[in-house]
Amino acid sequence: MADNKIFISEKELKDMLSALMEQRTVYAPVSNGKKLDYLQVKDIDSVVFSDELPYKSPKELFFPRCEKIILFKDGDVAEVLSEEKNVLFGAKPCDLEALDILRKIFTEGKFKDPYFETRCENTLMIGVSCIDKKPGCFCEERGTDLGYSDKCDLFLSADKGSGFEVLYVSERGRGAFSSFIEGLAEFENAPHEFNPETTLTIDATEEELFDNVDFGKIVQTCQGCGMCTFICPTCHCFMFKDVNEGDQSSRYRCWDSCMFPKFTLHASGHNPREERYERYRQRIAHKYCYLKKNFDVVSCTGCGRCVRSCPAGMNIKNIVHGVVEELNER
Repeated sequence: MADNKIFISEKELKDMLSALMEQRTVYAPVSNGKKLDYLQVKDIDSVVFSDELPYKSPKELFFPRCEKIILFKDGDVAEVLSEEKNVLFGAKPCDLEALDILRKIFTEGKFKDPYFETRCENTLMIGVSCIDKKPGCFCEERGTDLGYSDKCDLFLSADKGSGFEVLYVSERGRGAFSSFIEGLAEFENAPHEFNPETTLTIDATEEELFDNVDFGKIVQTCQGCGMCTFICPTCHCFMFKDVNEGDQSSRYRCWDSCMFPKFTLHASGHNPREERYERYRQRIAHKYCYLKKNFDVVSCTGCGRCVRSCPAGMNIKNIVHGVVEELNER
């Protein structure tokens, strides 16, 4: 240990992940042939050590796109909880912040979600710093620190020529990784200072949004495809599907999108958000107002994935700034 710092080389990191693969399932940035994604590691040499932000977030590891949650058989009802022990390596600060937002929503509200909570408890998380902003990113406007996050068990800061500096370890992480990293058991991190200026926020009531913002104009180019919600690391709308499977039935929870026309369709045929502008208004209000009121979080980390992926060129950063300007003009 030098200058009260601990460094780990890329080779040592590979050796550590290889050892962890014998105990747990490891997920890390891996190329799927077209894009970089958080995938299960089968070959340690497939792990990509770079500053690139994976195309999708690691949300699916904790909140799968489609998961069996309840089993019905012979009059008995049983929850289906994942027992898999995982390691998530390489999560960038914006993705760690997103997972923390989901954790608050799923585990701190009136209705706690045992499926998300169990996966969090069973997953060791290793975060890695982000060196440069990516196209479409606006993390600094959402108060996300590129170089540090304490929303994990071990945080690594990329240090050119020295591999990675170990910046933060939770007590759980200290116990899990001390056998792999020399000096970690006794190591104490220096305080990390970060004073964000979160400028992208909406301070308005639901009534003010409904009455004073022209969302019809905002969504003129929106195609209503739902790409923004599926690529978002914090969106969490879902639906249930019951399926007969031989002598038993299963209930699945599957992702849904507030941008889909039938998302709020009632059994009576009434649809309170029939128009696209109403659905997009719901998306903005949910992320920037409702969750702020209910959980004291804004459901956006500035990762820019929706900006880069939107086929119509919608940019939520510019839209929110426009909403704020329109409210201030009233």
